[in-house]
Amino acid sequence: MAKALAQPARKGPQTAIRIREAALELFSRLGFERATMAEIAAEAGVSQATLHYHFEDKFQLWRAAMLQLRAVIGEEERLLEAAMDSPPEVQLRMAMRLFLQISWRHPALGRIVALEGMAGGERLEWLDAHLIGPRNRRLAELAKAAIDSGALKPFPAEMLIITLQAAAAGVINLAPMMRVSFDVEVTEAPARAAHERMILDALLGGLLTDPSAMT
Repeated sequence: MAKALAQPARKGPQTAIRIREAALELFSRLGFERATMAEIAAEAGVSQATLHYHFEDKFQLWRAAMLQLRAVIGEEERLLEAAMDSPPEVQLRMAMRLFLQISWRHPALGRIVALEGMAGGERLEWLDAHLIGPRNRRLAELAKAAIDSGALKPFPAEMLIITLQAAAAGVINLAPMMRVSFDVEVTEAPARAAHERMILDALLGGLLTDPSAMT
């Protein structure tokens, strides 16, 4: 549903930001194919003429919306750089905690990665090159280093990283189902804290050869 009535054409940077934010929300809920330019314009409260002034087609708008999330990934990278001298398993735990925090603040990121990760193709390749690929490969290297040191059980590092991230984002992505099936509001602080403990202590801790080393 439109958040505001479509307004006459406006060309300022704030209008482009509002369009990108609306696009990010609709792409994350409906997927690229189902989200239409008309719906995005209505969600942003602008005319289609204004939308097309800023973004000539849907794929260009999709890329622009995704690039808004690069700052999110960059924030995590800066924090991890500060811990680069820590053991790899400690860095991995920190990375997963940051991933959880970012996923709660920006739920569209996890939803879009899940949608495009299942679909494959050009958009996933773009995401891998510009948003998620470097991060995933860096975390896989951390997992490999932790395995080599004997701190982490010898599961395939790449599978381990994707499993951790999918489990972490799963509850966030399926928050509506949690409400419908269990009448649980996972966005509330106690549920979010329990979710973090479940991922870090139960799931990640279960992969460590000595879970007590992380407590």
